[in-house]
Order: sequence, then C-alpha cells, then structure tokens
Amino acid sequence: MSDAVNEPQAEGVVPLPGLDVPAQPEPAAGAMPVAAVFPDFGQGTGLDKGSATVPSPTMPATLPAVVPSAMPAGPTGGLSSAGSYGVRVPMSGLSPAGLSIIGLLTALLGAWAGLSVFVGPTFGWSPDGSPSWHWSLIHAALHVAPGGVALIAGIAMVATVPKAARGMGRLGAALAGLLAILAGAWLVVGPNEWLVLKPTQQIVFAYAAPMRSFTYVVGANLGPGLLLAVTGAFALAWAVRVAKVRGSA
Repeated sequence: MSDAVNEPQAEGVVPLPGLDVPAQPEPAAGAMPVAAVFPDFGQGTGLDKGSATVPSPTMPATLPAVVPSAMPAGPTGGLSSAGSYGVRVPMSGLSPAGLSIIGLLTALLGAWAGLSVFVGPTFGWSPDGSPSWHWSLIHAALHVAPGGVALIAGIAMVATVPKAARGMGRLGAALAGLLAILAGAWLVVGPNEWLVLKPTQQIVFAYAAPMRSFTYVVGANLGPGLLLAVTGAFALAWAVRVAKVRGSA
C-alpha cells in the first residue's frame, strides 16, 4: 500500500480522497500578477504584464461615526431632510391656543376689575356705597389702574399667539404675565394698604351685612386679583419653558 502511495501519479489522474498528496500553494493575492487576473491588461499602453501587481484589498481601520442631526424630523421624530434621525421636543405644556385663552381671560378680568365699581351700583351692588359712574381717587387707584394694566397684559398675550405657534414671542409673553401678576397683587393688597398710603376719611368698602361685605371684597378686589395672578403665572411659565427648550435644542 505504501508503494502505491509513493508512486508518481499519472498526469491528468485525480488522486483518490484520503491520500497524502502535497497541495500546491496558491499565489498570494498581493503578489498575483495582473496578467493572471486581467489577461488584457496593459495591451496598447506599453505596460509590462508581469511588472504590475494587484494590491490586496484593505478595509478602513475605523468607520466614521454617524452623528444624528439636531434638526427635528417631525412631530414624533424620524429621518430628517439631511438623512439623519432627530426627535422634535414639545415646546411647552401650554399650547399657543391655551395661551390665547389665558390672554382672553386676563383681559376680561382686567375689564371687570376696572369697571365693576362703576357699573355695579346700577344693579344694586356698590362696594364703597357710591352711585354709578362716580369717579374718585380710590376708584382710579384701586380699580381702574390695575384693571387697565391687566387688560393691556391680556391683549399682549393674545397678540403673542401667532409668534408662539412658531416657538417665539417668549419675551412678550413673559412681560405680559409679569404685568398681570403685579396687577393682581395690587388688587389684593391695595385696599388694605390704601389707608397707610393715603390717610383719608373715605372708606374703601361700605359697611354691610357679613355676606354682603364678603361679596364686595371678593367680587371687586380679592377674586379678580387672585385669578390675574394665576393667569400671569401661566403666561410666565410658558415663556420660561420655551426658553429652556430652545436653549437645549
């Protein structure tokens, strides 16, 4: 059996499997001549077929990192126009439509705070006992002034809504909210501090039954003042939220 293995094989005869036949080494890819791979290479150019070799294929050491785009792709994210992914961050918990409602409410509260002492006596409701459309320093300082400021603040909030839909107008909304808060605060503390600022014999609230006096205080000053502070805080919070989102984008 060993003699059969060591005998030279006839040309063109395929050796049987399992026999120890030395395999011929294949040429390396880096040293393979171009003529062996591309037979027609170099014809008509004067290049020697055996002089050029095919370089071995190489892979880049590191792949470039893909950085997601900062621009939003849609309401819930996705592939952006630049070919990368992004996620849209909600601008605020209070939508522009909500800001317009807050502005209308602020304007209505300001109008009521400024006109209630003038139109109230027509319906038998007079906080200081004065007749209808009676002008006095108390009416001007404790009702008309804060009511007018709140009315302007509410109109400014409504005017900011078109810019708020584009994530802008935060400065106007913040200023309007601050004015509404100040107007509401003066409506609440003004009647108690008025006698300190202007000691006069004129009373702020007329003497009446306990329930009647409660309606005077709450309806003319305390109620509108607290509600204006709330609406102003909503507008101010919206402006702060928009500033934070734009700064983190």
